[in-house]
Amino acid sequence: MPILFLLLRILSGILLTCGLTVLMLIVFLHSAVNLMKEGVGVLGYVATLFGSGFTKGTAPTDPQGFMVTMPQVGLTVLFVAMIVSLFLPGSRLLLHAVAVAGGVALVWYARMLFNGPQLELLCLPVFPVWYVYYALCLFWSGSQNPLIQANPAVR
Repeated sequence: MPILFLLLRILSGILLTCGLTVLMLIVFLHSAVNLMKEGVGVLGYVATLFGSGFTKGTAPTDPQGFMVTMPQVGLTVLFVAMIVSLFLPGSRLLLHAVAVAGGVALVWYARMLFNGPQLELLCLPVFPVWYVYYALCLFWSGSQNPLIQANPAVR
């Protein structure tokens, strides 16, 4: 049973790392498209300005920078909290707080499914694996859990 627990922790960590990587790629790809659009606008402005002998041209719009939505920030914070919980399997308060935040994220995912799919749905497989880890941490007694047993301050 300890091997199953450790394998589940490792699998959760790998999936959470992949989830964070997917979120970073989503942000960077959306921002790269914006950056290319802004770059083309600046090149057009400079070409118009030089072509007219510095007499006409409209200034490009203000740069937007990275496009990060609040749900993406929330998912990132949640995934980091889940990773922290992998190192503290005996901290029930942290586990419960992360589980509640994960429930809120799952409600957001359900709402997102009805409004049209988005790329953040690729992070969905993280949740079932982490909730199995959460259940093992709660229902597996501390005397059998080698990680809780090794740290007497957790009891």
